[in-house]
Amino acid sequence: MTKPRYPHPGCSAWSQVYGEAAAWSSASAWNVNFNNGNVNNNHRNNNGFALAVRRAGEFQGAPGLQELYRAWKRARRQKVPSFNQLHFDANWAAHLLQLEVQLTAGTWAPRPSTCFVATRPKAREIHAPDFADRVVHHWLVPQLEAIWEPTFIHDCYANRRGKGSHAAVRRAQAFARQVHSGQGGGWYLQLDVANFFNRIHRPILWGMLKARLQRVGAPDTVQRVTHALLRHAPGTAGVRVRATAAELALVPAHKRLANAPAGRGLPIGNLSSQFFANVYLDALDQFVKHELKAQRYLRYVDDFVLFHHDRAQLLEWHARIERFLQERLGLQLKDDVRLRRLTDGLDFLGYVIHPTHTLARRRVVGHLRAALAEWEGRHVSGAVIHARADELAKLRTRVASFDGHLRHARARRLRRTVVNRFAWLPTALRPRRSTASSGSIRINFEALHHG
Repeated sequence: MTKPRYPHPGCSAWSQVYGEAAAWSSASAWNVNFNNGNVNNNHRNNNGFALAVRRAGEFQGAPGLQELYRAWKRARRQKVPSFNQLHFDANWAAHLLQLEVQLTAGTWAPRPSTCFVATRPKAREIHAPDFADRVVHHWLVPQLEAIWEPTFIHDCYANRRGKGSHAAVRRAQAFARQVHSGQGGGWYLQLDVANFFNRIHRPILWGMLKARLQRVGAPDTVQRVTHALLRHAPGTAGVRVRATAAELALVPAHKRLANAPAGRGLPIGNLSSQFFANVYLDALDQFVKHELKAQRYLRYVDDFVLFHHDRAQLLEWHARIERFLQERLGLQLKDDVRLRRLTDGLDFLGYVIHPTHTLARRRVVGHLRAALAEWEGRHVSGAVIHARADELAKLRTRVASFDGHLRHARARRLRRTVVNRFAWLPTALRPRRSTASSGSIRINFEALHHG
């Protein structure tokens, strides 16, 4: 990995950036020491400028190097670096200066994204933004979150700090238990928006964002960048495709972002898209809570569930929600509407939720068994495991992921069954004997158990 370097003041990168905008020196009155985060050299280098003090949640206005530097650090966090990121990091200060110039001058526009296909849990396009754009997203979205977070409903769980899928599952079971224990029985209504990200109407979304941003007095820079993310067609603007024809064929034509109707569609895989999705469906959340007066309702992205003891009430809500989505947001529900008894189990976010307990979804268990069987076929012979250290490390990572999922479900019997079927698994996860030849590991797990 190329170590990020500081551009020398005399190099061409600095000259180019300084030549683009002489306003840099007055717009960014910081002498920044990026090594230790110390800005202004302990207030000794103000050069006649007052030190800006900003409370959390306040707007940053025109971005300075300090804010963009922090956004760059957030964009790099817990990411396997791509070539695009390594190129940015290799001359990061010059690239941050260039971003600052573009954002301040109002000339910034999203760069072409890279499209690839993810196959699990189902085939879908992912549009990875250019790394420089990712830095801009990490500068912009926290400012927008500070405005909208206080008004989002409590039971919106996707892409929010302190929420997440496991919190949504726990809340869903709490609702199921309340309804079931209150009057016995009880029902749930589970709805899902059809082709959600490709059907988001960007002009409607911009209208929602613009009204709030102007009402709270957001700086022009924030408004311009937000609008820039929404005014172009993200699926057709010079997208770089990193997928084979066979992989692209796995994605239905109507789910390709390039085929979205005019004015519609947000790219899956962007931090900004995740936030915009919550803003768009916040209108639905507010309608359900304040117009329908539904007490037990939760949403995770475009999958949402209502709980009630009266089936007829849920049927009425279904009709009103369907009408609201069509008329207000231009969205449609999937035909797969699930109106069932609570005791039948709610299939939600990889779990089957009952009033009294939660089970892992059968598909998840099937993926676990298939992954272990595949690994066994390649690396286990009789009572001996033949595997390199990196192959064992990948196995541990994958099993840890499944284990993290199963910890939120009743799975003691399932764990026992898996270990009985794959008797080599406990030993492979805790290797004790190895040979240095060719970097491989040979484990006789019967000898380990009985030695």
